[in-house]
Amino acid sequence: MSHDGPPIIIKKKVEGEEEHHGGVWKLAFADFMTAMMAFFLVMWLINSTSKETKAVIVQYFNPVQLVDATSAHKGLRDPTGGAEGKSAIASTPSDKKNGAGAKTLEGELQKNPLQALQAIAESEPRAMEPPGSPGPRDPFDRSVKSDAAPIETPPPEPMQAPPVEKPTARKGQALNASDKGKAEQAKVASDLQAEVERIAAQEQSAPKVEVKQTDEGLLISLTDNANFAMFDVGSIKPKPQLVRIIGDIGKSLASRQGEIELRGHTDARAYAGKSYDNWRLSSDRATLVNYMLIRGGLPAARVGKVVGFADRRLKNPADPLSPLNRRIEILLRSSER
Repeated sequence: MSHDGPPIIIKKKVEGEEEHHGGVWKLAFADFMTAMMAFFLVMWLINSTSKETKAVIVQYFNPVQLVDATSAHKGLRDPTGGAEGKSAIASTPSDKKNGAGAKTLEGELQKNPLQALQAIAESEPRAMEPPGSPGPRDPFDRSVKSDAAPIETPPPEPMQAPPVEKPTARKGQALNASDKGKAEQAKVASDLQAEVERIAAQEQSAPKVEVKQTDEGLLISLTDNANFAMFDVGSIKPKPQLVRIIGDIGKSLASRQGEIELRGHTDARAYAGKSYDNWRLSSDRATLVNYMLIRGGLPAARVGKVVGFADRRLKNPADPLSPLNRRIEILLRSSER
């Protein structure tokens, strides 16, 4: 059978079938989930990090700020009038949060240093271990057992005095005065080192302390480290831990003879303004340490010199911005000098 007309075309439409869109949305969703995971990880780290560590992190990523909204802190000996330079150093997060309160506290440090230092020392409680405890423990130290079966550890050995030549039959005489003097100086240095370490161990965060015998006398050095800064960046405002530690050191030095000299040191971080620099910052910090010692019980007449060296005597010359360069030195001169 033949059809003379045009061919008949029949189209069938299937419902429910859609065009293929591809998997681009999966990539976008994966990027979103990765960003959210990174966000919550950063939030957790911020919540579990101390203020000192945050300040060090901020200082690492932004060590020098050319323009600072806050003016530089005036020294203890600055006149009440006059222009103030702007610091090239970024203020710490605590300063930005407190705002005007931090400036008021620094003004009190200039007008009434003893009262201001007392307020700073009491602003944060001292985190002390229970009596008889060996101090902070390393949670990753496998040698430390639980409290049910504590390990008895021997006390740290004091600094050994240099060997003193004993009398022999050939000499047939006692030790001379020079040998006795060296032995006494070594013992004093050892006792003072143990005392300063005990004082610093009472704080959860503390500067690095060191006591050594020099030709001038006993030198107590307190140094910043990666986890603790004694003062706010570019400021004379001390941390509460530093006020308490130096106060206890002053109480210990009050029972020892000898004139005391205070020295302040900074790193090589520069200031943008000309009315304030590292010379004044180091000397102002050393002057404030003088009041910390007086607050602890040291007679004011015992301090014979307060000097600031700025960044001229770097402890780590290879890294001028190292925390090791920011330090306070307390020199107990020998009584015979």
